[in-house]
Amino acid sequence: MTAQVQSPLKLQPAPAAALRLDAPDGDGVAMLWIDVPGKKVNTLSVALLPEFENVFAKVLANKAIKAIVLASAKDTGFIAGADIDDLGKVRNAADGARISKQGQDAMTRLEQLGIPTVAAISGDCLGGGLELALACTARVASLHKKTKLALPEVMLGLLPGGGGTMRLPKLIGLANALDMMLTGKNIRASKALKMGLVTVAVPQNQLMDAAKKLARDLAHGKGPKKPKPGMKEEAMELLLERNVLGRRIVLHEARKKVMAQSHGLYPAPLKILEVLAKGTYEAEATAFGELLMTPESAGLRHLFHSITALKKDNGPGTEGVKAPEIKQVGILGAGLMGAGCATVLADQGFTVRLKDRDHAAIGKGLDYAKKVFGKAKKKKVYPEAGYNERISRISGGTDYAGFGHADMVIEAVFEDINLKQQMVADIEKVTQVGGIFASNTSSLPISEIAKKAKHPERVIGMHFFSPVEKMPLVEIIVTPKTAPEVTAATVAVARKMGKHVIVVNDCAGFYTTRALVPYMTEAIFLATEGYDLMDIDTAAMQMGFPVGPITLMDEVGIDVGVKVMKVMKEYYGDRMQFPPDVSSALIAEGRLGKKNNKGFYKYENGKSVMVKGKKVIDETVYQHMPQGAKTKEPDFAAMGERMVLGLANEAALCLQDGTLRDGYAGDLGAVFGIGFPPFEGGPFRYMDRLGAKKVVERLKALEQANGKRFAPCQLLLDMAKKGTKFYPGE
Repeated sequence: MTAQVQSPLKLQPAPAAALRLDAPDGDGVAMLWIDVPGKKVNTLSVALLPEFENVFAKVLANKAIKAIVLASAKDTGFIAGADIDDLGKVRNAADGARISKQGQDAMTRLEQLGIPTVAAISGDCLGGGLELALACTARVASLHKKTKLALPEVMLGLLPGGGGTMRLPKLIGLANALDMMLTGKNIRASKALKMGLVTVAVPQNQLMDAAKKLARDLAHGKGPKKPKPGMKEEAMELLLERNVLGRRIVLHEARKKVMAQSHGLYPAPLKILEVLAKGTYEAEATAFGELLMTPESAGLRHLFHSITALKKDNGPGTEGVKAPEIKQVGILGAGLMGAGCATVLADQGFTVRLKDRDHAAIGKGLDYAKKVFGKAKKKKVYPEAGYNERISRISGGTDYAGFGHADMVIEAVFEDINLKQQMVADIEKVTQVGGIFASNTSSLPISEIAKKAKHPERVIGMHFFSPVEKMPLVEIIVTPKTAPEVTAATVAVARKMGKHVIVVNDCAGFYTTRALVPYMTEAIFLATEGYDLMDIDTAAMQMGFPVGPITLMDEVGIDVGVKVMKVMKEYYGDRMQFPPDVSSALIAEGRLGKKNNKGFYKYENGKSVMVKGKKVIDETVYQHMPQGAKTKEPDFAAMGERMVLGLANEAALCLQDGTLRDGYAGDLGAVFGIGFPPFEGGPFRYMDRLGAKKVVERLKALEQANGKRFAPCQLLLDMAKKGTKFYPGE
C-alpha cells in the first residue's frame, strides 16, 4: 500500500484526518491515533491509503521518534476491519487483487519502518485491524470483556487480504491460524496471550502505560521473552509446522474437515487452504480478488448489510420514542424455551423469576441454566464467582409471587390460545402497571392472544428459536394496538440478550413460521410421493441448509409441527396445500422425534444412531407413507428447488401483504431463524440473483405439475413484468 501503487478505485482523500501522529515523549515514543471521522467505529478504507503513506513518511523524517504506539482514539474499539462499502464498488477480480496488494504493501511498510511498533488493542480488533496489528512488532491487549481479535473474512466469503495468511501462521502456528481463518472465531485477550497472538495482556486501565513501556523496552533492545514451549509442543511443531510434509498433512486434514462441514458450497475456506499451501503474498492477493467476485461472497456481504441496516430498526412508530428500561423479567413456563430465555437473560444481568405448574418443572428449568453456565465456567468464560452471580439472578415458584415487580413477562407455555389468553388476564392482575406481556408463540396471532386483555397495547410477540442460548434471532411481532414504547423496550431486551432482531407485523405464523411451512410441507409431499427420507434431507443440504427438513422435524418435535400445521391450515388453507395426513398415525404411534427417541431417524438416549458416520432412518416409519418405502430415484436439484421456491414465494407474499416491512428483515430472519443458506444472502437476495422472471417461470411450471401451492404471488408477477429487483442498488 504505497503511494506508487495505483488504486483500482478513484481515491478520494478522507474528509478529515483519520490518523494523528503526536510528537514523541522524552523516551522517543510517539502515539499514532486512529480516529476515522464520521464513523462510530474505525474501519480501513481505500481512502486512507495516502494518509498512511504520509504518516510513514513523517515518522521516517523524524529521527526523534524511536518507537510508535498505535491506538484507537474511539472508545468503541481498535479497528473493526475493512470498509465493506469499498468492496461493493469493485467490478472485477483484477481490481480486487490490486486492493489486496495495496493493503499488503501498507502492512509491509509498517513492518519495515525500522523502529519498534506496538498496537494497543481494546475492543474489536478484526479483519484488517488485526492484520495491521500483526504487522506491528508487538501487540498489547486489554483484558476487558469487549476485547476480541479475529479474522472473520471467511464469514463474508473472503480471506484475509492484507498479509494475514502469511503473518498469522508464523506467529501462532499453522494449526491455530487455520482455526482462526476457517471459522472467523473471536479470540479473547487471555487466550490470545496463551496462543502468542498478543505479547502482553493487561487490565483496561493499564493498557496505554503497558503499550508505551513495551515500546520503550523494544527501542532499547529489550522486551518480554517468549515462553519456551514444552517438549510435546516443540515436537509437534517440528513434525507439523517446520517441514513440508507436516504442513501438507495439516492442510489435507483441514480440507477433509472443511468438505465435511460445508459440502464444498463455500469457496472461501478452500481458497484459504490453497493460499496457505502456496505461501505467497501474490497467491493471497489473487485469491482475494477471485473470491470477491463470487456469488457466495456477494450473498454473505448482503447478509452483513442486512445486519447493519436492522441494527437501526426498533420497529414501526418508534422514532424518537424512549424505551422504558427493563430490569426484572417474569417467565411463564420453565420448559426448554422458558429455561433458555431465563438463562440468557440472567447471563446479561436481568433478574428472572420462573413460574410453572410444579416444583419439579422449576427444578429442571434451574438445572438447565446451571448446565449452560457450568459449561461457560469450564471454558473459563467467567470464574466461579461469575457462575454463582448468574445462578443467583434466577428464582422460581408455582405461583405469581415475585411477578408483581416484573417490568416484562415472557410467556412460554403450550401453543393453546385459551391458555395464552388466560395468562394475559392473570398477569394483568398481578404485575405492575405498565408491565409488558411478550408471548413466545411460533404461530398464534398476537392479536388473538391479546383479545381479552385490558391493555392490548402492552401485548407483543417475542418469538425465540430453540435452543435460545445458541440461536441468534428473535422475531418481534407487533399488532396495530401495540404501543411504540413497548416495541422499543422489547427490541432493546432482545438486543441486550445478544440477538439479531427483526420486527414484523402480526398475522398467523408471522414471517419465519409462514416461510418455513411451505418448505416443510414440501418435504412431506416428497416423502408421500415415494422419495427416500434421507434423500430429502440431502437435497436440502445440497442447496445449503445446515440440516434437512426431516431432521428438523425430529429436532423440533413432530407433535409441535402438527400443532403449527393445524394453525396454518386454519388461517391459510384456502391457498396453501397440505400433504396427506401421515402425522396423526405418527403421533398415535408415539413417534414424537428426538425427544422421546422415536422419530423419522433412529435415536438412543437422545442421540442419533450412527452407522459408518451417517444417521440411520427408522425404516418402520415408511409404513405410514402412501407409497411405502422408497420408490423414486432422487433428483436432488429438482427436489431442493421445490422446497426453496415454495419458501421464497411465501417470503415475497409476506412482503406483499405487509407482514414484512422490508426485504432485509426477510433475509436476516430466514437465514438466522430457519436456516436458509447464508451464502445466498436470504430468499430475497436469492430471488434477485435468479431474477424475478425466472422465479415466476419456475413457480408456474411447478404449479402446473404440483398444484396451487406454487402459484406465484402478485408481487413477483409484477416484478417479472417490470424487470425490477428487491435490491436495485446491489
